[in-house]
Amino acid sequence: MRKACWRRVPWVFLSCLCSCLLWPMVLGVSLFPYGSSVGDREFFKKTVDFTSPLFKPQIGFPLGSSLRDYLYFTDNGQVIFPKSEYQIFSYPNPPLRGFTGWDPVAMVAPFWDDADFSSGQGTVFYQEYETLYNEYNALVWQVESWIKEFTHTWNYKAMWTLKVTWVNAPAYPARWTFGTNTYQAILSTDGSRSYALFLYQSGGMQWDVTQRPGNPVLMGFSSGDGHFENSPLTSQPMWQKYLPDQFLNSNSGLRGLQVYSLHREERPNYRLRCLQWLHRQPQGPTWGWNQISCPCSWQQGLWDSRFQPISMGWRGLGSRQLCSFSSWRGGACCSYGPWGELLQGWRVPAPWQFDEDLEPQNWCCRWNDKPSFCALYQQRRPRIVCAGYRPPRPAWMFGDPHITTLDGANFTFNGLGDFQLVRAWDGNSSFLLQGRTAQTGSAQATNFIAFAAKYDTNSLSPIIVRWLLEPNDIIHVQVNNQTVAFETNREDPEGREIFNTTGIIMTRNGSLVSATFDGTVTISVIALSNILHASCGLPEEYRNHTEGLLGVWNDNPDDDFRMPNGSAIPSNSTEELLFQYGMTWEINDTRLLGKRDGHLPANFTPIFLSQLKNKTWDEELVAECNGDMQCLYDSSVTGNASTGQSTKMLLRSYQRLNATLNKYPPSIKGQCVVEAYVGQTKWIQYSSHSEKVTFALKRSSADFRLFENGTLLWTPKSLEPFTLEILARNVEDNLSSVLQPKTVVCACKEESQCLYNQTSRVGNSSLEVADCKCDGNNFGRHCESSKNPCDEPCFGNVQCFPGKGCGACPPNLTGDGRHCAPLEPSLPCQNRSCPVNYCYNQGHCYMSQALGCQLACTCPPAFTDTRCFVAGNNFTPILLQELPVRSIQLWLSEEENASVTDVNASVAYRLQNLNVRAFLRNSLVTQSDSGRTLASGSLLRRWKVISEFQYLPRGPVIDFLNTQLLDAVVEAFLPQASWRRWNGIEGPRTNVNFHSISREDVASLSALNASVLGNYFNCSSYKDYRLVYSPQSGFTCVSPCAEGYCQHGGRCQHLPQGPRCSCEPFSIYAPWGERCEHLGMKLGAFFGILFGALGFLLLLGAAGFVVLRFWCYSGNHYSYPLDSAEAWPR
Repeated sequence: MRKACWRRVPWVFLSCLCSCLLWPMVLGVSLFPYGSSVGDREFFKKTVDFTSPLFKPQIGFPLGSSLRDYLYFTDNGQVIFPKSEYQIFSYPNPPLRGFTGWDPVAMVAPFWDDADFSSGQGTVFYQEYETLYNEYNALVWQVESWIKEFTHTWNYKAMWTLKVTWVNAPAYPARWTFGTNTYQAILSTDGSRSYALFLYQSGGMQWDVTQRPGNPVLMGFSSGDGHFENSPLTSQPMWQKYLPDQFLNSNSGLRGLQVYSLHREERPNYRLRCLQWLHRQPQGPTWGWNQISCPCSWQQGLWDSRFQPISMGWRGLGSRQLCSFSSWRGGACCSYGPWGELLQGWRVPAPWQFDEDLEPQNWCCRWNDKPSFCALYQQRRPRIVCAGYRPPRPAWMFGDPHITTLDGANFTFNGLGDFQLVRAWDGNSSFLLQGRTAQTGSAQATNFIAFAAKYDTNSLSPIIVRWLLEPNDIIHVQVNNQTVAFETNREDPEGREIFNTTGIIMTRNGSLVSATFDGTVTISVIALSNILHASCGLPEEYRNHTEGLLGVWNDNPDDDFRMPNGSAIPSNSTEELLFQYGMTWEINDTRLLGKRDGHLPANFTPIFLSQLKNKTWDEELVAECNGDMQCLYDSSVTGNASTGQSTKMLLRSYQRLNATLNKYPPSIKGQCVVEAYVGQTKWIQYSSHSEKVTFALKRSSADFRLFENGTLLWTPKSLEPFTLEILARNVEDNLSSVLQPKTVVCACKEESQCLYNQTSRVGNSSLEVADCKCDGNNFGRHCESSKNPCDEPCFGNVQCFPGKGCGACPPNLTGDGRHCAPLEPSLPCQNRSCPVNYCYNQGHCYMSQALGCQLACTCPPAFTDTRCFVAGNNFTPILLQELPVRSIQLWLSEEENASVTDVNASVAYRLQNLNVRAFLRNSLVTQSDSGRTLASGSLLRRWKVISEFQYLPRGPVIDFLNTQLLDAVVEAFLPQASWRRWNGIEGPRTNVNFHSISREDVASLSALNASVLGNYFNCSSYKDYRLVYSPQSGFTCVSPCAEGYCQHGGRCQHLPQGPRCSCEPFSIYAPWGERCEHLGMKLGAFFGILFGALGFLLLLGAAGFVVLRFWCYSGNHYSYPLDSAEAWPR
């Protein structure tokens, strides 16, 4: 670790000190331990921009509604989730509007602004924590505790955590900007939920806000698919945005902490479940795995009594399943398709837990888009196929009585007594079957009236089963001396009754009772004509280890008649000699069969078939027996034709059983992995060892064509999910088998970029898409996009020219158009600092370059002076709690068979482009009916969508949402010439063409008027400010000074104690009072008026006197009588 450089700019220190003194004493958050000493890795480059290596969590990372595979961090305070591992950019310029949820880049941004590590100052530390299997880590435990506490998620257990710490990160350009930032991001997920913690070192966020032109810093996250959240600081003044270490988290009571929930909804993570299941399993397959196989066809499995029909209800398995279990060999379940073809087989972990291992298979394979997980699963659970299947070796005892040995030798034995039919053994188990005969009425013949079997294994207690004949062809069954009570098996289509206990499964279907011992040995006993008939099936493990009347099983019928002393008689011996051989296997031990009722006649000798050969047979009897000697013998000896008919019927049944068990469906030879490039035709030949076999596709596809001779042509044209299943059918016996090759398609821009060994599954299908190795000039999932200098946004208001790059920086800024900064400051200002408390009320002090390094303040918006002391300006109110949403309901119709995701994205795209952008999300998108077919043949489907919009305090948003929204929505769904199309191969469409809607299709669900919304805002930070609403500007905190608080021309100043009026005299008046509401006359004006009035009166009197005097004088000296005659001379 390089030595940390704790370089502090004086104005930052003093500003923080001032803030601490003026603000309430609230604890600042401490960063989690970081650095080389705690195992962190250091990563930085001495460049303007850099990106980290890719992180690839095994379980993915839930973000919004998606599970992301890749993420990386940048020097610019972001953790980015690219669509492909080649789409790596640093994106230095945050959008001015903030996150919208549908941003082109999915990211988590603890402090997104243009950083610059090119000077060598600062570094980044990171560490991954993978705790998939309950590993303890102190840091992860603390992260879990905070997430539980601050998000009220009480059952959270982190499985993957990433810690990234930006230490002393300089702003761009590093060579002349002041201050550094130290902060931390913690990303954590349990596989289904994900959270982010942003921690800012107290006093460590020191960037000079005056040197940050263009778009201000952005904090929060966006999933790119509609889920987002902007930091509460987004709506705050610019100077506050750059001090997130001073932001108070109301939930935690800590400064410098922000907590975000990154997932939209909780979803199961099948990658995680698969990995945890794999972790609990042994490294390799256990038990006698190579001894477990499935019957190759449904018909074969039905006749193999070791397998029982089971109904599971798992989708995708086919309609029919057979399962078997052995305590020492393990168990298997096998699924079959409609033609009886084997689809798949899987391991059974325990008796009657037939579907328990299906869930891990679904987690790792069927529901998992990563084929590598399925490969790991198959290492633990190799696929069960039918390649090693061997049907049980049958032997029969039927009629009066006739025996077919394990090697297929036939003889008739009418011995009277208790006999050992077979004793078999291997290293794991042993089996003993005994039979008891009685005289058939008064005839000189015998038949079986009881069977008893004993099964021993190292893992189970001995199991003893008895079949005892009772009148009316009823079989009394005992297991370990207890009478068996059968129960109806509702899952059995034939309605058979079942009894299940440890180590044995028994079924009863009328007078047929079958037992399967530990999934290995099967015995079926049927009562017909008051005679017990039995068949026995032994597993392959008992080959060469048998003795008794059923012979020596070694595939050589010539030595089957071996006696207990080891000697043998020839296979072509006479009936009399065979009778003597059979009597050597008589037993006196009755512990297994129990005591016999009554005594046996002494010296019983049966009638042999040779004695009847010279007899003239009844023609009707011969016809009924169809020439079958065993049928004729039993009918003649017993005098009962039905007995002979039962013998013939059972023989045919046993022969049919044996033929079915040994008849296999056709095999399929050919490639199991097929690889093809989009647009090119791939030719593959499949064949079979059997003759008269035809090939066909189980499901048709436009991309595949299979000829009856097995020639497959594949021309991949799309990446739609499809499972290739090749069906081979024998036209003679109608037996079928199926092959499901893995199909890998490459859609890379160039075929040389295909990585066929790295794939991802397409939906729940066998189709996989190969990854692409892009060169330096391409990116995207399929390298379909060419890199362009305009892929990363330029600096604000700078135009980008395709193929060339960003234009020049705006006036008074310098840089390359992507990175722009103020001109380099003069050196004298670098060594000057602000005095303590120079700026009041949390103002930010700095040295102004424009004013010749004079002190200046950046003030909160309410203040009007240069020192942040006198308020009076209007400002946006503080939000007390999260604003409610405005919700509407839409009824939409389309005929493009769009998915829920496509409808959601298309509606969101239209609503977020309304004249006033306030769209938040669609909370519900559901299809209201199954659709109806139009005359054109297309299916018209109707959708119900509930959309939510976010009220905002500023501008005309509130008025628009309450009075204009519904009409604007109707207009947004009018037919357009061309809606924006989604260019990427992945992701939802945004261009679904909906039918036009009317006001009847749009309903208002919730709306709040201005008076109710006003309760969510507060102006109390400034004394006597009042909350005012107008449709044009929204909510504003207005000072009384702006509303004529001071009367009669008084000058208003809004001081921290409230508004104050300075009364200014005007004319002859002198206003006075707290609000200058009173008027008084000025003293000088009073005396001026008084003396003016006196002077006026004096002048008026003097003027009157003069006039009077003049009038009187004129009357005495110039008076002439006009009417006197003497006035004229003569």
